[in-house]
Amino acid sequence: MQSATRENESIRIVSPANRSRVNAILTTAFTMCPFLRWLYPEPERYLRHFGGFIEYYCGDAYTNRSGAYFDNGDKGALLWQTDKMHRDDARMMNFLLGSVPEDRRAETERLFDQFGRYHPQQPHWYFTLLGIDPMHQRAKLGDRLFRYGLAISDEAKALAYGEATSVHSLRLYERMGWKVIGEVQVGSSPPVFPILRHPN
Repeated sequence: MQSATRENESIRIVSPANRSRVNAILTTAFTMCPFLRWLYPEPERYLRHFGGFIEYYCGDAYTNRSGAYFDNGDKGALLWQTDKMHRDDARMMNFLLGSVPEDRRAETERLFDQFGRYHPQQPHWYFTLLGIDPMHQRAKLGDRLFRYGLAISDEAKALAYGEATSVHSLRLYERMGWKVIGEVQVGSSPPVFPILRHPN
């Protein structure tokens, strides 16, 4: 128990006060993500719109304190939505269609429509973004952060849903008991994998 406490002592729950700090962690973490860089291929476009993507895709995780980050070194962050939170999908799609390249708008709309078909009908927690700073990847920090978040959802006996945006991240999810429930790929987009996890 003491080792688990020490392991988690640098992990903090997000709040409105550290919104810009955590957004910076996630912006850095996703620079190599195949899916996010398909949405925002040019560096300037990515940097200009990724903060908005966090807001519209993740919902208001900071006000709801539904996320966690490494307070010591800003090495990674995780955001989620509980079953009491409801993202405005129409608002999110309006943002996406106004921020992605014009020639990817139709594919983006079809892609997110397909994601919606995999969302569970019953109440669930939606783990939206897990990102580790590239300077600290492959040190099992993603495992630590995710286990921290999943322990909270397990305590709530919550069904969990997410979308793995790369084969590398999919391996991490599978190690933690997630099951792949589909594969979504539209036109020129990379594949994205809807995943589901029942509480332990």
